[in-house]
Amino acid sequence: MNETFPVTWEDSSDPDLSWEWDGMHTPHALAPLAGDYTRVVAGGMTYRYERFGVPKRLLCRIINGYAYFAEQVLVPETELARIRELETDGRRAQARVVREFWNRTVFPTLLETYAWMRGAPIETAPLAEVAEAWDELWRRLPHLWGLHFMTNAGSYRSLNELADLYESLVKGAHPGEALTLAQGLPNELQRVQRDLYLLTERVRSLPAVAGLIARDPGRALAEIPGVEGGPQFMDALREFLKSHGHLGQPFDDLTLPSWEDEPSLVLAEIRKRLLHAGEDPETQRLRLRAEAQALANRVRERLRDRPEDLQRFEEALVLACEAGPLTEAHNYWLDRMLHAHLHRFALRVGRRLAEASIISDPRDVFFLHVKEIGQALRDPRDLRAVVARRRAEHERRSAIRPPKYLGKPPDPSPPPRRFEPRPTEQVGDERVLRGLGASAGTGRGPARVVLSPDDFGRVQPGDVLVCASSNPSWVPLFGIIAGLVTNTGGVLAHASVVAREFGVPAVVGTGDATQRLRDGQRVEVDGTAGEVRIL
Repeated sequence: MNETFPVTWEDSSDPDLSWEWDGMHTPHALAPLAGDYTRVVAGGMTYRYERFGVPKRLLCRIINGYAYFAEQVLVPETELARIRELETDGRRAQARVVREFWNRTVFPTLLETYAWMRGAPIETAPLAEVAEAWDELWRRLPHLWGLHFMTNAGSYRSLNELADLYESLVKGAHPGEALTLAQGLPNELQRVQRDLYLLTERVRSLPAVAGLIARDPGRALAEIPGVEGGPQFMDALREFLKSHGHLGQPFDDLTLPSWEDEPSLVLAEIRKRLLHAGEDPETQRLRLRAEAQALANRVRERLRDRPEDLQRFEEALVLACEAGPLTEAHNYWLDRMLHAHLHRFALRVGRRLAEASIISDPRDVFFLHVKEIGQALRDPRDLRAVVARRRAEHERRSAIRPPKYLGKPPDPSPPPRRFEPRPTEQVGDERVLRGLGASAGTGRGPARVVLSPDDFGRVQPGDVLVCASSNPSWVPLFGIIAGLVTNTGGVLAHASVVAREFGVPAVVGTGDATQRLRDGQRVEVDGTAGEVRIL
């Protein structure tokens, strides 16, 4: 028994499964409500298995505050090959309809749910009715996450098919090369970066506003309305937040706020751009798109005497360019936006609980479980001592580094995956870290190790971002960094996709870069070779 990480299994069969800590999406200890939400997410994957007729379930356990996942196969292991075929067939079929599925089913469902969440009369209804709204919300969430996993099944498969075909046609291609064919397309991430650039240029034209932000973005928000050009900037900021305010949470932890909750986070990113003017993101996008088209033309030239292969390539490319962008669009509209709405909804309920003296502060709601909150709304009782105990426990757990695996040892030869393969084994020169080359090119700069939201402000233009993983909320950093290094992920992980979208050299899946690289250490990132060299 590990004394610093004791395990009490929820089910007697749990030790017989291989449990993996999800350090990509949830690298920190989770408060109780955030843990409950993470378990809902796992249910979405099981929904997909059921739709594809795959006899598996994805299970989630929150152990000492950390999220562990295991796949439970519901048939004998002798049928694993058949299961993999079922999954592949289901994903392949979904890839061909996923764009229509998104437009006709997923997107309208999301918008309806968000409107319902905003309109729920949490502030004025009796507590018993608030409880009904709370329960209704948690009844809706599993379906949304089912739609999520149906969407990414098709979108990721479209890119996988392109990569498989490309690598069979172009021998020796590096892991991320094929995926550059789909880069530079207009998408939500490009729009975030361009809108932030335009907002910064607006600030640059307002000297009084620019001066306040450059001196102290944390205090500027309160002072800007009173200076020349301040009201105009505040209008522009509100428009930006109306479009993108749901971003800002660097990890999948329900306790983390969005830009709309803390607009000073946006001002901090504007300050960096004021001090170090950069290229218009649209100019960069067009250049990256031209590079993608040039690569496609080189492949066409290679295949001009092989018409059948050429046709297969063209079909795979069309599908990847149509469905592939949903790998990040779904994260923008569902993962991040649902997170922001649910965070705000929970705080609204938390205020009602605080007003009733059930908890002391609205944020205490995150230290209660879903069922406890419903029960407290229906039958109020003092939970302040419970919250205090859990807060202290959460602080202790946050100092722990959990083991990567629990239970049954993992499969030593798992099937290949482009989203999150096993980290590359580090051998040889201690000054070289090896991973997967996810975005080509080289970049040099001081390593900036980002482990928490508080570290975002330290990332400056020209730095090499070193982190566990990323999501669309990290987009502003990708506009200023010289390179990217992650612990987790493969060439299809969010960090890799975003790096390619903004031409940032990237090495992913190193396993332990955040431990091996020191903050401020000068490094070189080779996104073609998949190596990070300490200079």
